[in-house]
Amino acid sequence: MIHNVITAVSHRLNIYIKNRLMINDDPVVVKNLVDLKGNVNDGIQNKIVVFLLSIEEDKTSKNKSVSKITGNPSIILNVNIMFAAFFSNDAYVESLRYLSLVMEFFQKNPMFHFSDTPGLHTSNSKLHVEIYNLNMPDTMRLWGAIGTKYLPSCAYKIKQVKFDSQQINIDIP
Repeated sequence: MIHNVITAVSHRLNIYIKNRLMINDDPVVVKNLVDLKGNVNDGIQNKIVVFLLSIEEDKTSKNKSVSKITGNPSIILNVNIMFAAFFSNDAYVESLRYLSLVMEFFQKNPMFHFSDTPGLHTSNSKLHVEIYNLNMPDTMRLWGAIGTKYLPSCAYKIKQVKFDSQQINIDIP
């Protein structure tokens, strides 16, 4: 389920940036920045790299659910993802341009529905996206944990991702 959400949202972002810049190559990739040995992954140069930051249970949705529970209840999650602009030093301004397009896209598209976002499961009828604020100390700890120097980036929270063990698909791309 999580892989569907991240790839589906990233696909829409890819289309948006390609149309805005009139380019053919995919500027957005869903991938780790570094491998387990700390080496930069291939295929991310001059791209916006999307990766999972964290997952948290949405406790407010859990409290609102008053339906009769028969078996294991669904879990409503918030999925926090990072968009990092991995560009060479010479292309720093270009990295900021691409990052601005990411923010523009989410400002224009704060909600995703399975009918307008191919790849989303019907159980996720509406997903809300909002900027995920990180303070400076948390940002520096995060980049240290990732294992790279700081890159121009922004984080977003995808809210209300329904995780139901009865509906998990084996459709890993």
